[in-house]
Amino acid sequence: MSLGRIFLTILKVFLLLVVTMMIRFQIPELRYDFGTKEPIHIQSVDELSMERFHRSTFAKIQGKTNFTKAATFAKHGVRYTYFLLDEYGAQLVVRTSEAVSEEWAEIDFHVGRLRPYHRMPFSRSVRAGFRKNFDVGIPEGAFFLARDDAPRPSGWSIFGVSFAGILFCVLTYFFFIHGRVVAARSKKP
Repeated sequence: MSLGRIFLTILKVFLLLVVTMMIRFQIPELRYDFGTKEPIHIQSVDELSMERFHRSTFAKIQGKTNFTKAATFAKHGVRYTYFLLDEYGAQLVVRTSEAVSEEWAEIDFHVGRLRPYHRMPFSRSVRAGFRKNFDVGIPEGAFFLARDDAPRPSGWSIFGVSFAGILFCVLTYFFFIHGRVVAARSKKP
């Protein structure tokens, strides 16, 4: 086997791996989007555990907002406010894209996408911001609630998984099967 063929085979496997990672990234998103539309009610920090909430879950969390340690971060042109709830401390970080006002002190429930903190986008930046600005350490077993994320299927995510699945099949066929089929046909009398 020549060096060129080895390199080409490695490149083919790499491309299939990239497409597989696209699918692997989108499947949990679709699982959440097509999941239950009724939020799980959580009333205390004792109900939060990695065994129970190891992936994204639609949840309704009871707790009072604590804006003494709220931080606003702007990522990719979107401003998010991250804050804690009095009853949960650093065990639960809540995010909202809504404008926060004094009226929020009256809110008792927060509804959105609950997931382990380490699966949150920009988790390191937010953790560093809380540590630097408020001397608050977000523990390893913490959770994250995105108030702005309710389960609803998106045509883009469905199309993305479908496209990646079809692309994987087409690439597999052309990379590993097509040449053998053509060679077998040309050998027939």
